[in-house]
Amino acid sequence: MKTIVISEGNIFIKGEFDKTFENEKYVVHFNTKTGLEVLKGKDGKDPFMTNLPLLIDVGIMGSCLNACSFCYQGPHDEPHMTLENFKSIIDQVKDHTNQVALGGRGDPNLHPNFKEIVEYARDNMVVPNYTTSGINLTDDQIEISKLCGAVAVSDYEKDFTYDALNRLMDAGIKTNIHFIFSNPNFEKSINMLAGIDVWDGKIDIEKLNAVVFLLFKPQGSGKYRVDLIPTRDQIKTFSGMVFTPYSKFKIGMDSCLINHVLEFANPNHIQRMAIDTCESSRMSAYISPSMKLVPCSFADHSEYGIEMTPKYGIEFLWQNSFSFERFRKRLKRNPNCCPVGL
Repeated sequence: MKTIVISEGNIFIKGEFDKTFENEKYVVHFNTKTGLEVLKGKDGKDPFMTNLPLLIDVGIMGSCLNACSFCYQGPHDEPHMTLENFKSIIDQVKDHTNQVALGGRGDPNLHPNFKEIVEYARDNMVVPNYTTSGINLTDDQIEISKLCGAVAVSDYEKDFTYDALNRLMDAGIKTNIHFIFSNPNFEKSINMLAGIDVWDGKIDIEKLNAVVFLLFKPQGSGKYRVDLIPTRDQIKTFSGMVFTPYSKFKIGMDSCLINHVLEFANPNHIQRMAIDTCESSRMSAYISPSMKLVPCSFADHSEYGIEMTPKYGIEFLWQNSFSFERFRKRLKRNPNCCPVGL
């Protein structure tokens, strides 16, 4: 571990880091134990894009047992990603990429090679994280999850949700709730920010790390669920509370939601340092179970996805493909936009 002090105006960030990537344009410091990441441009400005993604959403799951009506991945099934393909991803990016978010269609902890996947990532100093419904979560899976940076449980408001949350937290794992910010979930979202225990004591909120709000996007199986799209007024009300919450846990948002929140909110300087608008094609990407590189998991895989081959790997496609460049051009014109249009 190296202790480094980094200045940002009149603010100084002191941290311990065990992984550093540096080139002529920028330097990235990362702590594989705490997840603290600091990206600094050599010219004093944040770089628009990095040479490779700092985070990759890896779709290791090709099918799901839950068949949720709002799933953005849609009902299509395909084989799970093979362990060999996952290892090839890590081998290509391990010096630069700091985290992989294990996902796809279904619960990553149900992948037949879940243990080997998590271990291989961690052995190569790439921190694995994943989101699960919590259904059929086993003690062995919880033990393996101790190697992850964090585990998120999607809030289905079911007993298996609360059981998974409590067991993960009791195991000392950094545990979050992923909560879809949608029209029908608006009141519950506001109550969370107001400090109300919306789970009525069913989980130990003193141990909960964070609630991460994910904007509902009409995609996949939820393409026609216009009833779930939050209204402009709902987003405005949420925006007025999200930077001054009364909750006992931390609050996070995905980039899709923060793009809308910034239209109404005025976060302070320190909060702005922690805010990322859309990073797709700039600092993050998605890889499908069939090994297609896509700027964003919400992007149409047929339109934007590119087949990875031994000749044309992640770095080449990341830097040279038309679909990634198209994403970047849109984000250069408007950093707060969604290139997919959601």
